[in-house]
Amino acid sequence: MARAEKKCETLLQDREIDVFLPKVTTLRKWKDRKKKVTEPLFRNYIFAHVDEAERLRVLRTRGIVRCVAFNGQPAIVDDETIEQLQIAQQAPERVSLADFFMPKVGEEVVVTRPPLQGLCGYVLERRGQMDILIQVEAIRQSVRVQVPVDWVERRRRPHAA
Repeated sequence: MARAEKKCETLLQDREIDVFLPKVTTLRKWKDRKKKVTEPLFRNYIFAHVDEAERLRVLRTRGIVRCVAFNGQPAIVDDETIEQLQIAQQAPERVSLADFFMPKVGEEVVVTRPPLQGLCGYVLERRGQMDILIQVEAIRQSVRVQVPVDWVERRRRPHAA
């Protein structure tokens, strides 16, 4: 396993911080041999369940550079997602990274979370926040609505019968 993440995991555990380092087992090939290797699923990321005081303790740990934040707020991974990752850890050889949906500028999307759930439009910009364009073609006007990237998914139109 990559030593940096494992060392950080151990240091945080020694400080009694609730920490989780998801791992993946892969087959590595060298010129003369093959070997199963366990490495972090997300390179350079360790999950810690902490309050603000513990977050500062985490940041003072050797090897920890920063906490992931969006718009100045620490990124929060919900408990259900962590539980799902922990279940997947029961078979790390079956785990691999997949592409995360990141809508492209011009792509049609639908908002999946309240209070804007059901809003459909076209992606204008992406920078942690996304602008969705709602076109009112009859009067040749548009409305721009700002939503977090993780609130949207690709719009699927019903098939014509």
